[in-house]
Amino acid sequence: MVNVPEPLNSICDEKTSLSQKTAVISLVGAGGKTSTLFWLAREFTGMGKRVMVTTTTQMYLPEENMPVLFCRSPNMLPGAAFPTPAVACFAGWNQENGKVLGFSSQQIDVLAKRNIADVLLVESDGSRGFPLKAPALHEPCIPESSHFVIALTGGQTIGQPIGPQNVHRWPLFSAITGLQQGERFGTDALKHFINHPQGMFKQAPSQAKRIWLINQCSQNENINGILPGILASTDIDAIWLGAVRESPPITQVLQRSESAVS
Repeated sequence: MVNVPEPLNSICDEKTSLSQKTAVISLVGAGGKTSTLFWLAREFTGMGKRVMVTTTTQMYLPEENMPVLFCRSPNMLPGAAFPTPAVACFAGWNQENGKVLGFSSQQIDVLAKRNIADVLLVESDGSRGFPLKAPALHEPCIPESSHFVIALTGGQTIGQPIGPQNVHRWPLFSAITGLQQGERFGTDALKHFINHPQGMFKQAPSQAKRIWLINQCSQNENINGILPGILASTDIDAIWLGAVRESPPITQVLQRSESAVS
């Protein structure tokens, strides 16, 4: 029996119910997207949902015991080609960096309409292993069909000095937040980065619920006090805190409707 984390119950309770149509969940940001992607895949599979994992960028092959399907266009394949309960589907392989290649956001939008899976998990951004990033002009590549956009931040950066050593695309991040190298990533800068149109939720579809996942929170235990204020002054729908490689992966949840830890 799988102990379903409360955050996933919240997703299942939305009007975009997994029993009605494919729920598209896009992951952006930095600090553990791929680990989060496959944690979600395991949990949804344990709930009896059909899960498909893919990307609009490049990512490493799954370490999970999951079938991997390569095809030029998943929209042209019959539904029987997709194994259940879970499958990873990619467009190709980049031999130089050892990563798989994904599909365009438009291809994924069409795929979602086919209702082949209950949950479509999409890694929609790259960060080169950094715990924090700012999106470039061409990033992120989020399918318009996304019902949820989960933005990740490495918890070890919050309240700490930051710069090019721990931020991907530091010049862009500095321009968005106004922070200089060595300054601390505090409350004001966080709010600005979340709310800025070129910041944390850049290109998130208007209908998508916005979830901020602060990963590796065990490395920074002093952030809880600032989160209710951030939730109240941004358009985030929920904040998840935890470490997705640990158990339990999510230890606290703040919801906009309650403005309190559930």
